[in-house]
Amino acid sequence: MEIRVRQKKGMVILEVEGELDFSNVEQLQQEIQRRTEEVVEIDLKGLRFIDSSGVGMLLSQVRHMYKQGRTLRIVRIPELIREDLEVIGFFRVLEVLENPNA
Repeated sequence: MEIRVRQKKGMVILEVEGELDFSNVEQLQQEIQRRTEEVVEIDLKGLRFIDSSGVGMLLSQVRHMYKQGRTLRIVRIPELIREDLEVIGFFRVLEVLENPNA
């Protein structure tokens, strides 16, 4: 997995390429946790595979940043990965966090 970091006005973008699985999930988690920006955007356009440890880590980081009053956005998810995430209810959890009255 390769992570490229780009700064943008008031936020940071982490571009993830390759595979996100149990062997490297900690690498992305540490990169997210060391960021201090209010908004961290994870761009998954270059992601080819994600396993349950990667999904769990992303949800955990979304919750963690939400509790801090910060935002973790996950964008440009490849269609094949998006379909798998929809099946396991990934987006329902994100929707609840985005709308606390849901």
